[in-house]
Amino acid sequence: MKNLLVPIFEAVEKYGLKRRHLHKFNTSIERFYRQHILETMYISDATIKFQKRFQRYRDTLFTFLDEDGIPWQNNMAERALRHIAVQRKISGSFFQQSAEDFLLLLGLSQSCQFQGKSFLKFLLSKTYDIDAFKSPRRVQNSSAVSKGDGGLDR
Repeated sequence: MKNLLVPIFEAVEKYGLKRRHLHKFNTSIERFYRQHILETMYISDATIKFQKRFQRYRDTLFTFLDEDGIPWQNNMAERALRHIAVQRKISGSFFQQSAEDFLLLLGLSQSCQFQGKSFLKFLLSKTYDIDAFKSPRRVQNSSAVSKGDGGLDR
């Protein structure tokens, strides 16, 4: 497994998540599946369990090699779901009506966060398109500069 994954991760580090640099590893993956997953019988229950998982998720496990920009791990998905778990723990239960409202607001909040936009300002703007929404720039307070000497230290 290490011999399969280390070169892939090195290529991701060097070239990013670009198909043109990563699709060449598909032959290594096919060889790995043929040698270690499909044609090998294991005795250990844990190894058999992993073998079955590799077989079950074969079509999606290495999708990032064939599509640009798909991360090789699911950290963003797990971070997004963490909010739902916390809300369920706080409220004790999740009813369908409140869950739909919560998920809508959570989706808007996450989209604003990933795009570097203010969630509160988006809600107050009463617009419906997050992509078209532009957060107003912060205006620096001109009174912060000392009036006596123009802000320069002497």
